Amino acid sequence: MFPSSKTLYAMEDRVMKMRGLYFMSFCCYVGSLACLAADGHSDDHAHDEHEDPCRNFLLYTSLLSTLYWGVSSANTIYGNGKPSSMIMMAGPIHQFSFWLLLAYYRGDVYGKEPAGVMNAVHTTLVAFFNLDLLIKTWLLAIKPDEYLEYVNDGNKPPLESIVS
Repeated sequence: MFPSSKTLYAMEDRVMKMRGLYFMSFCCYVGSLACLAADGHSDDHAHDEHEDPCRNFLLYTSLLSTLYWGVSSANTIYGNGKPSSMIMMAGPIHQFSFWLLLAYYRGDVYGKEPAGVMNAVHTTLVAFFNLDLLIKTWLLAIKPDEYLEYVNDGNKPPLESIVS
């Protein structure tokens, strides 16, 4: 019924790989850093940066996105090294929290100032990746053995034997 795990995880494990995902994430981080450093207050929002929903949303969601880097390093050092595993661990925290924050701010996070524009870019990226993640997290919850079989199908020993 569903595509094989090899096909399902091809984008991150065989096409983008860890370097491509890291590069994309780093570009988003640098863009966020530049937008937050820029004076981007609009007339629509209070001039106090602590009350600017565009800047706050960008800060909070960018902080959450740094989870990918920590989980990526841990997965490379201690885990199976597959980018899909990193995404399956950090993705739900980042992406589902992103939508909670967007709902909390009632979508009032967009605008012509740098932070508002970057929020639109991030929303597009998270929406794209989240459609994919929803399917994968449900499949992992329903059929965890299929993903574990996929992960253990490489040249590395099964995860269970590494731990023992």
